[in-house]
Amino acid sequence: MSIKIRDWCILILLALLSFGFWYNLEYPRFAFVDLPINKHQALTAADNYLKSQGIDTKKYTRAIVFYPNEGFNRYFQHAAGLKAQEDFIREHDFDLFRWAVRFFEESKKEEYLVYLSPRSGKVIRFNHTIEDTEPRLDPGKELAKQQAQNFLQSSFGVDLSRYDFHEEKVKRYENRTEYVFSWEKRNVYIPWRSGKGGAKLLAEATVAGNEIRQFNKNKFDIPDEFNRYVEKQSILGAALYNIFYCLLFAALVWAISIVLKKRQEILPRLVKRWFYGVAGFLMAINIANVFNNLQNIYMNYPTSARLGSFIGLVISKWLFSVGFLVLSFIMPGIAGESLCSEVFADNQKRSFFGYIRSGFFNRSLAQAVVLGYLFWVIMLGAQAVIFYQGQRLLGVWREWNTLAYFSSSYLPLFSAFVISISASFNEEIIFRVFGISVVKKYLRSLILAVLLTSLLWGMGHTLYAIFPVWFRIIEIGLLGIFLGIAFIRFGIIPLIVAHYLFDVFWCSAAYLLGQGPRPLFYSAAGLLILPAGVAVLAYYFNRPQQEKPVKTTLDKTQEYNLELLVTFIRVKKSQGISAKAIENELISNHWDQILVKLAIAEVFGG
Repeated sequence: MSIKIRDWCILILLALLSFGFWYNLEYPRFAFVDLPINKHQALTAADNYLKSQGIDTKKYTRAIVFYPNEGFNRYFQHAAGLKAQEDFIREHDFDLFRWAVRFFEESKKEEYLVYLSPRSGKVIRFNHTIEDTEPRLDPGKELAKQQAQNFLQSSFGVDLSRYDFHEEKVKRYENRTEYVFSWEKRNVYIPWRSGKGGAKLLAEATVAGNEIRQFNKNKFDIPDEFNRYVEKQSILGAALYNIFYCLLFAALVWAISIVLKKRQEILPRLVKRWFYGVAGFLMAINIANVFNNLQNIYMNYPTSARLGSFIGLVISKWLFSVGFLVLSFIMPGIAGESLCSEVFADNQKRSFFGYIRSGFFNRSLAQAVVLGYLFWVIMLGAQAVIFYQGQRLLGVWREWNTLAYFSSSYLPLFSAFVISISASFNEEIIFRVFGISVVKKYLRSLILAVLLTSLLWGMGHTLYAIFPVWFRIIEIGLLGIFLGIAFIRFGIIPLIVAHYLFDVFWCSAAYLLGQGPRPLFYSAAGLLILPAGVAVLAYYFNRPQQEKPVKTTLDKTQEYNLELLVTFIRVKKSQGISAKAIENELISNHWDQILVKLAIAEVFGG
């Protein structure tokens, strides 16, 4: 792959400009992220809190996950904006993120859920679930209210003189009566839309006998109308994703049919072993990642079922997803390589085929990796501008789900690596190598190929936490157009690198740019420089880019067909027909393209 100096200069300038956009528009999001309390510290703090309440924690299974306050985050972004959200967090000592530690026993309803601040390690919310028939003495409403007030003041230093009484609820069970009291912080009201209500900040406690069974230091009370709006958006996202999934399944069936049709041709036989190897690697790391995320499974375990049965059910579903991931990599990959060699015959290194024949560890690969880094920075800047305009004009907002998901893993950055490397290989193979090639072949339009695959790629991201969900199609679609153009000009390797870096960065940005545990910072940085390490090795070894002779890979049937083609082409040549005309005639009659080229080279020379 030869890249002109002019192209390098343009890409470097675009990357510098994009970094400037990203730094000014996106970096401020992470400036206030403060996560010094790690998982072990949070687990220890939760354990100590329960022990201070006289609870024997040894008999309980523990689960710990990290998650954002999704309701608060989405509401504030939509109603007031990011700057107002940051100011609110500082003013009211509000925690956007939380560690949640669950203590439970298999098949027993009673459990404890302790929420801790990742900034201070202090307990900010608590829930003790008990049987509905659990007996408790009834202290009476007034005494229970005083008990709740004393608890909030002594445990959290809540100055109830700055609060107005908000609500009281009484719930009668068979053997006890529970009282729920909440106080509303004065002068805190964030309106959503005119006449649609607004959010309030509450302090809440539930009294059951002599116990504060539940409490929440800062409960962000969101109007129901907004929750209904979010639910409607989520349903729309699911509907769009279902359309995408049907189209993806149709594309997979199409890819399988192409592979079956071309299974005896040379190119599929040459590339399939490489695709099987990469698929095996993806399968192995994804299976390992299933067990890396057992904490999420434990947190969602319903104690009405057997723990082993529930884990088995969840893992079996994950393994099915892994199997589909592998299948959707192999089949579109082999089919895409075959189609790509037809529609982009001028550059065999546009896909993996050229590298498979000549080797990967050379300076061509190093150059492609450097391009990938430039594309990554350009994508970050483009996304920053897209989101800025979306937030300014359309009220777009985002959530922190990826950070929450990875933080709950045993090895957080391993999950980030697995998701990023899997998405980069799978999606670039499906939407660029296969998608663009198949659309170009049958619709004969490169513009339509790029646009349609980008649109479909965008639809595949509508389940992500971006609202309104249709904006995700615009955002990802525009990035897809850039990647499609880059694929046509520079090939697949830079796209794989850029996509991997893009996903890894957003999975670990809070660790890199915010205040958090240093080991996670270094691990995240290591994932980002991993492709650079590969590039250095490729540049150093710089193995000769000499393609292996295709003739040595032919089986007996292909050798016989080659002899037939040579005889046929010699006859055509004697009739004065050009090599190009003969080639077009044979390929239009579905002869193996590589076999045709070999025969023409033997007859015409070259």
